Amino acid sequence: MFAMVIALCIVFLPFLSSPSYAADKDWDSYADQMIEKIEQIPDQYAAEDISGVETSIRQAYYEIHQVSGMEAEIDHRLGEDRSDAFVSQLLSLRDLSQNGVSQEEIEAATSETIELLQTNVADLKDAPEINDKWSRVATRSIDQVEAAKTAYAAGDYSTAANAARDAYLAHYEADGLEKATISYIGQSRVSEVESMFTQLRQTGRDGEISVDEFNAKADELISALTEDATELDALTSSGELGWTGFWASFAILLREGAEALLVVAAVVTYAMKAGRKDQLVGILVGVAGALAISIGLAFAFSKITSSAATGFGQEVIEGVTGLLAVVMLIWVSNWILSKSSGNKWQKYIEHTAGEGTSSGGVFALASVAFLAVLREGAETILFFSPIIAASKTGADHAKMWLGIGAAVIILAIMFTLIWVFGVRLPMKAFFKWTSVLLGILAVTIAGGAIKEFQDATLVHATAVGGVPEVSWLGLYPTVETLAAQAFVIIILVILAVLQRRSANQSRQQATQDDPAATHTK
Repeated sequence: MFAMVIALCIVFLPFLSSPSYAADKDWDSYADQMIEKIEQIPDQYAAEDISGVETSIRQAYYEIHQVSGMEAEIDHRLGEDRSDAFVSQLLSLRDLSQNGVSQEEIEAATSETIELLQTNVADLKDAPEINDKWSRVATRSIDQVEAAKTAYAAGDYSTAANAARDAYLAHYEADGLEKATISYIGQSRVSEVESMFTQLRQTGRDGEISVDEFNAKADELISALTEDATELDALTSSGELGWTGFWASFAILLREGAEALLVVAAVVTYAMKAGRKDQLVGILVGVAGALAISIGLAFAFSKITSSAATGFGQEVIEGVTGLLAVVMLIWVSNWILSKSSGNKWQKYIEHTAGEGTSSGGVFALASVAFLAVLREGAETILFFSPIIAASKTGADHAKMWLGIGAAVIILAIMFTLIWVFGVRLPMKAFFKWTSVLLGILAVTIAGGAIKEFQDATLVHATAVGGVPEVSWLGLYPTVETLAAQAFVIIILVILAVLQRRSANQSRQQATQDDPAATHTK
């Protein structure tokens, strides 16, 4: 169900995506919208509505010229001087309105502004499209890396570290290069590049290596960024994507969907096996709510302008969501384990019989489903953004949907198998292994959550040699991520020991009350 709904949500992604990703823009339409705003200015000035003049200029520039991507395209395809000239003309019109000039001067400046805009749009339509979007993003990131090299050579280690941080957060993360690399090249490559960013940032701050060593690390990162951007530009060129779109769509939906599927399947089969179908409503609400918020988050992320705060915010949101999921998984894992021994579940059912909801149970299962789907849903929609942007032909879209369909079928089969397998498990064994599964997921997500905070530069990353990186297990070779996972494991072990002691005490008490109980299965 998760995969099917996510696939349907992707239909709306083109409307949510950042305009800079859209292809074949109708620049005449955007120009008409701007002209409509600009043509209001003479009448507003005549009515001494200077605030209205400023509003019209702001709407024409910020809300249409920038947001539509027109300014970026003019800057890139016609030249920075053409873009700057139009901005200067708008600012001149604003300044004239504030200086109390004659009505004729305002009207002349307005006409000049509109004429300049129309000329730019006409030339933009005739200018050849240059397919180097990702190379431009990489260049902005590389500029920050070069700034880090300069600062480090001057002994300004704090500035070097900040430049390395901005290279990642303000451009690699915020401008979409990370997501595009995941979509088309692979998660392992992103992990490799992120490790380079982390090393550069930390060595830049510590200042403990030579300038030559620091420059070598920086040049290695620059080479990786250039290589990836070149490959991405080739893959997302104006020609057909071919089967690249199929495999990218298939892999993303299968990977992200499977993670949420494990949690949702576990809580659904748990509720079914326990005979508590009333909890399915709460789980469904949790999934639906998470999907709705995922779409909202994807919309918000796509509309935030590229800045260090943007990348920082995305990493922090993913990290916080991950930690919340860990807390809920630990709680529910322990809650389920507590009902796995003796007749505790039966007593629990009897105690809650007749109640509209089960205190704790409904909330816990719904919350786990909500948090699991929220995290994966938001990431899935964001990861699909560059794929949709690069799908320019009917064949591209057909292959993309074929990949989505194949992933949905496999996820549906997985869900069915897990559900059937879970229902056939003995009650006691099922509860115990469900608890173990949720515990493993808690450990996995804990590592990923700390990794997000490290990428946001909120948590230090101390490298550990000899430890492999397995992102799908949340395993990263740093002291902090491993320590977080060890901490979660310790909590789970302590809770399991306490539950075992409680179960032993219950059995002893049952034996004392009824010696025949020792022979009861």
